[in-house]
Amino acid sequence: MTERNRVSDKAFGVFDVEDQETVGKAIMVGVFTGSLWSVMAFLVWAIVTIVAQGPDESTRYTLSIITGMLAGGIFQQLWFNYRVSSKLDYRARLLGFGFTYFAVLATCAWLGQWLPVANPWAWMSFAITYLVVLALLTLLFSRVYSRRSLSYQQALEEYRSRRKA
Repeated sequence: MTERNRVSDKAFGVFDVEDQETVGKAIMVGVFTGSLWSVMAFLVWAIVTIVAQGPDESTRYTLSIITGMLAGGIFQQLWFNYRVSSKLDYRARLLGFGFTYFAVLATCAWLGQWLPVANPWAWMSFAITYLVVLALLTLLFSRVYSRRSLSYQQALEEYRSRRKA
């Protein structure tokens, strides 16, 4: 295996051929791999169904859910883990993620007919639910990252104090 292949294999982490260190990590790799295969199976099913019968309600619904969930993962990486966007203020990244993901989810909801198109209350509850979930996840992740940052800062201070001694 060339160095380039090793680097690209390592980039995804879960595709490492090395054994996982813990049961938890092995399960998470299994969940990720199983999810990937599930999505691929649904995509194949939807494409075959569309080719054979044309688009119907179930294929539109399935493809809209797959698109919405994939967009969430992609936007998360672009807004929070991508080198360029990580230079932005956290609030700007959060707003960017929130608006772009909401636009995609609303489009998916409309195309996949998740909600009655003519019912404004359904769409309002969709938007409110999205904002509540976004706020709760933001609070959760902010708390986790601030705790992690604090532990890193403490470890750095301990390291610096040991180096001085």
